[in-house]
Amino acid sequence: MQGILRIESASKSFQAPEGGVIRALDNVSLTVAHNEFLTLLGPSGCGKTTLLRAVSGFEDLDGGEIYIDGQPVSDQPAHKRPVNTVFQRYALFPHLSVQRNVAYSLEVRGVAKAEIRQRVGSMLELVGLAGMGARKIGQLSGGQQQRVALARSLVARPKILLLDEPLSALDKNLRHKMQQELKTLQHELGISFIFVTHDQEEALVMSDRIAVLNGGNIQQLDAPEELYRRPANEFVARFIGESNLLDATVVSVAGTRCDVVLTDGTVIRDCPVNGLKRGDPAKVLIRPENLLADLGQSGSDERAGHEISGTVSESFFAGTDYRLVLSCQGLPPVRASLRAGPGTSHHTIGEQTSLFVPHDAVHLIPGNGVPA
Repeated sequence: MQGILRIESASKSFQAPEGGVIRALDNVSLTVAHNEFLTLLGPSGCGKTTLLRAVSGFEDLDGGEIYIDGQPVSDQPAHKRPVNTVFQRYALFPHLSVQRNVAYSLEVRGVAKAEIRQRVGSMLELVGLAGMGARKIGQLSGGQQQRVALARSLVARPKILLLDEPLSALDKNLRHKMQQELKTLQHELGISFIFVTHDQEEALVMSDRIAVLNGGNIQQLDAPEELYRRPANEFVARFIGESNLLDATVVSVAGTRCDVVLTDGTVIRDCPVNGLKRGDPAKVLIRPENLLADLGQSGSDERAGHEISGTVSESFFAGTDYRLVLSCQGLPPVRASLRAGPGTSHHTIGEQTSLFVPHDAVHLIPGNGVPA
């Protein structure tokens, strides 16, 4: 894939204040497609902001190369790269009007006044701020200021828009609204967005693909559903959503399917083999929402399901579902999220119960389970 952005073997290290070296990027390579919404997701210190700053030109790489639209840009300063950045704090000019804030980059470049008026007017309308051009920044809400920052970055028509946690300062309801608006705006403009966040739900909702980073490396680069359903390793499984991860050993392999035994002796049959061989250690991933009070809820044949039994140690009602934790002999606590409705009821603490998981909801993670 040629893509609008190609990063090859990017490396970057920093001196730690307490001594030693922090390897922020460790031989990172990825390609971003035209008109793609790609999210860089990971915990603090994983390298996502360093990678974004390297693309923008605010950070020089120790090694590797960055190509935008097929052209190397590592030697180009930030102001000459065909990218713009929306920062977490927006960096707007409080003494200028909305219109002047948006027009600033065009004025610096010497664009004709008539064209500036046309482009600024069109952009303010696109981001829902038509008629507010004369207002000062201090007269706007947080969401409106975020739209000004977007308009200012987009009016110069960059090939790539970089967004460094731009929604983190907004309240929950406004944040959800802006997530939808950002995705719609990206689709309408037809340009690539690279979005940095540590919020997994935000990444799942907005992205075409997600690059999960940890320790300066990309742990997995995939579509949101693939990341959630088939994480490549234990780190991704734990970072994306809630998970039950149970230690297991492969006891038999037949073609693309295998059987595994859990530490309590339970055998789970007919799992996707995922590159495993007989005798290999593995982690069995079961998402809490895939556990069922009755296997009949899944529409599957009962033989295709697995039973997990234990004592309810936690239980509460969460509106749309019941959340509970089972203490199971020989296994770590198992979390379940049972849809509230006909056929499900509240479980009391101390109650003995069994839950079921359809075989197609089981995913095996190869290896000894040590997080990447």
